[in-house]
Amino acid sequence: MEEGRSKRKSLRVPVNLDVRFDLADGSTLKAKIINLGTEGIFVKSDEPLRPGESVSLEFLIPGTLNSIQLTGEVMYSRTDEDEHDAEYHVAGIKFSDLAEPYHGMVRDYTLKMLDNEELLRDGGILLVLDDLRNLPPEDRLKGYHILIKKGSGPVL
Repeated sequence: MEEGRSKRKSLRVPVNLDVRFDLADGSTLKAKIINLGTEGIFVKSDEPLRPGESVSLEFLIPGTLNSIQLTGEVMYSRTDEDEHDAEYHVAGIKFSDLAEPYHGMVRDYTLKMLDNEELLRDGGILLVLDDLRNLPPEDRLKGYHILIKKGSGPVL
């Protein structure tokens, strides 16, 4: 099981969204969000982010016209290689100030993603259920109802 997953208080779903970071030194970094939740994001970029670094970030939730602008802290960062030995960087960002209405937009988007067959197949239903167990009761119930309506079988 993914390290730290049981501590999460939100559902994380795989996505492919553009994000722009404004760094403390005045530079800008563009990256891809590869998973998203109300507590934070996991990103892939060409340039590294430093653990402990405070960042301002902006991204769009699909199906909306509003950009989400907030701050976060880089919790961890590492360098990986793809199948062609090309180097890239990944980082986990914890949101510092995801307030309404942005919190509701991200929460609703992640819950909506439970209706995505690919998420359940690739992300694994057990990992999704593990995330759901940590949600506040009203969000947990919404998530379970979405899965039950899909005919995913019994949800415990």
